[in-house]
Amino acid sequence: MMVAIMPRKSLAVERRAQILDAFTRCVATHGLEGTSLEQIAREAGVKRSILRHYVGNREDLIHALAERVAERYRAQLVRLAAATSTRTLLGYLFPTDPTPPAEMLAVEALIATSDQRPQVRDRIRALIDETVEATVDVLRRTHPDAPSGRRWTVAAGLVALSFNHDSLSPLQLPAKHGRAARANARALLDSL
Repeated sequence: MMVAIMPRKSLAVERRAQILDAFTRCVATHGLEGTSLEQIAREAGVKRSILRHYVGNREDLIHALAERVAERYRAQLVRLAAATSTRTLLGYLFPTDPTPPAEMLAVEALIATSDQRPQVRDRIRALIDETVEATVDVLRRTHPDAPSGRRWTVAAGLVALSFNHDSLSPLQLPAKHGRAARANARALLDSL
């Protein structure tokens, strides 16, 4: 009887995720510019050479973090695209479980450095555009008689409100702030 031997699974994907998780935590604590490769390696529990092997240099890490953020948001866009009601839309844009503070701080750090890194800027811009367009698609289904320009304006306002609300999550504001953000989003929707 022959026994099939399964090839050993590559650790590259797991190791890269481990490093990017550590980088996210370091950025949340020290900021993007205040985070060193040594800190990332220590946080990830690996040697600095492992960082270079699996991700690359500092710029490669920043671009990998931007790509990771974009991938996570794009995965969420699938939920948004499936929304068939404004209630579902608001649930997506204002979730009860906001983005973890470390991830949001990493996104804000990437945005803050985007003027120096055109690739990062373009990636985040594209993500925002995709989110607005996905929201427009939902509004097209839920408000078919609204003028298209008005749908776009409302979608852009909803996304801006959502992102602002999410970006404030590290402050752990009282729940009334979340209720106010949703009320403003509802007012925008009612304007259609």
